[in-house]
Amino acid sequence: MDTSDPILVALQKLEADLFDKVRGEVTQQIEGLRLDMNARFDAIEVRLERLETEYHAIVAALGRIEEQLAEEREDRARLKAEVSSLKARLSELQERIREIEARLED
Repeated sequence: MDTSDPILVALQKLEADLFDKVRGEVTQQIEGLRLDMNARFDAIEVRLERLETEYHAIVAALGRIEEQLAEEREDRARLKAEVSSLKARLSELQERIREIEARLED
């Protein structure tokens, strides 16, 4: 085949033009898809960072709550011990009052 045939030259030029056009459109669509995917990943990353920040805030708050609960447990145990001590002293005082009343009645 003779490459100087005008029909073949025109067909080769048409093929090259179509290939360039299709490649350009595909490249443009891929670029658009890439930009869309990057935007979506950026949005996901922002959400994940926000969730991570909230997670750390929650962990810190739970730590403070646990410390407060431990302190309250200690306070409650100390108060129970003090109430028991006061009850024992009250019993002793009541017994002494009974003894004094008994002596006064004699």
